[in-house]
Amino acid sequence: MVSQKRRRIAVIGAGVSGIAAANVFKKNGHEVVVFDKSEEIGGVWAVAYPQVRLQNIYSQYHLSDFPWPFTPDLHPTAAQILQYLRAAVNHFQIDVRLKHEVLTLEEQEDAWQIRYQNKDGLHEEIFGYVVVSIGHYTEGKNRLIFPGQENFAGKIFTERDIKSLNIFTDKRVAVVGFGKSAIDMATFAAQRGRQVHHVFRSPRWLIPQKILGLHYSYPLFSRVNTVMMPTWSHPTVAEQFLHRRLYFIVSSFWSFIELIFRLQIQHIGFGRDQAAANRLQAVQPTHRLLPDLRSSVALAPESYYQFVAEGMIQPHHGELSSFSKDGVQLEQGEEIFCDLVVLSLGSLTPVFPFLPSKYRQLLEVDKDGVQLYRHLIHPSIPNLAFAGFNHGFLHVPAVEIGALWLCAYLQGELKLPSLEKMEQDIEHIRHWKESYIHFEPTRGCGVNTRFHQYLDILIQDLGVSPYRKMPNVFAEIFGRYNCSDYRNVLEEYNRTRTSRTNPLYPIAIST
Repeated sequence: MVSQKRRRIAVIGAGVSGIAAANVFKKNGHEVVVFDKSEEIGGVWAVAYPQVRLQNIYSQYHLSDFPWPFTPDLHPTAAQILQYLRAAVNHFQIDVRLKHEVLTLEEQEDAWQIRYQNKDGLHEEIFGYVVVSIGHYTEGKNRLIFPGQENFAGKIFTERDIKSLNIFTDKRVAVVGFGKSAIDMATFAAQRGRQVHHVFRSPRWLIPQKILGLHYSYPLFSRVNTVMMPTWSHPTVAEQFLHRRLYFIVSSFWSFIELIFRLQIQHIGFGRDQAAANRLQAVQPTHRLLPDLRSSVALAPESYYQFVAEGMIQPHHGELSSFSKDGVQLEQGEEIFCDLVVLSLGSLTPVFPFLPSKYRQLLEVDKDGVQLYRHLIHPSIPNLAFAGFNHGFLHVPAVEIGALWLCAYLQGELKLPSLEKMEQDIEHIRHWKESYIHFEPTRGCGVNTRFHQYLDILIQDLGVSPYRKMPNVFAEIFGRYNCSDYRNVLEEYNRTRTSRTNPLYPIAIST
């Protein structure tokens, strides 16, 4: 069953997701144009704060068939990621148009008219399909306004405003928040500032770089451990039986992981005074680990807990209520004197100003962010899909497999279920996430640590084996999964196309 249906596809956003998706569409014979309003490719990496690093290791963050052409750091810097993405665009000759801002999408018969702006003025082009890949961390930061803020004698930033870490030099700094950027900011400030206060409503679990001496990616990226991950859907009968009938094993596994994390933090305080123990206790969560495994789950910087133990970071378990001339006030009445405040309160829910209002209402109504079938399409919006709204630990393969899934659909080789069935699947996942994952404005867009289950289901939809390390059973069970394990999925899918006489249908499992 070979389809010749090819489309002209516009990808909005030239971050890693847009580039990865465009590459797959192009390889399937579609004409692809990538639009981005910025001067640089890379999305969030092009606007990242200084010294930010990838939380994954480099082998888990690249196009599956294009390994890094140079050797980056184990956890690459933003500059190294941008260098890699430029190399990938050049290697695959992807048509990326920077400083091209998409203003509106006007619906046509089986197509979209895109109106965009560049240095030469306004332009309009017709595309048969549009893939939105604007990223849910690239746009605005959460900028809350607090009483008395206008009277503060110091300076107030979000992490996005910070272009040089020298602003912390010899300053009294207060960092507000407990996400990845807040932890990074507190650590950077402790290395340079005179005094650092870390303010947070509740501490979150941070993933240590090493677990029992092993880099965290070994235990967290192998099937023997990811099979233990509770999720909205499990792709095999054995996994379903484990989680439904033998959940005490799953619960015990995660209790053991929590114990390891706590003991490793407490070990940092060994031999120190009670004040150090109290500070470390203040940054340890009292809730379970699993609800914190969100899209924005953070890897602990190497020095964060050390700086807390040494008193270089003073934790404050409370909520910021107002500003004074000389600092900030917490709800419980405590005043913190500071010269500089970093409000690291997360990103805003994604918005789509270029879409018709009737579709914006469908996509922007949920406080959790975009809700999609297979984390790829909205059932009520024709000729439109999303790339990167399946954010997870193996993000690039998820985008690539998602793009291949979309190609199969566009080419008539994959038939979608009914509108009602897709909406039921979306509601099932939305309800599960609400019940089992702590809130964040992009909760609906996250696959996070459930990446193996998600990828397995999508790959099975395509009629390809999800077990990418077979026939080596030992490697399949215990080996660390990397992007390169998925490099042949497209080839395997295309190999079966010529002999297939009937269309594929998504398997009856929600994701």
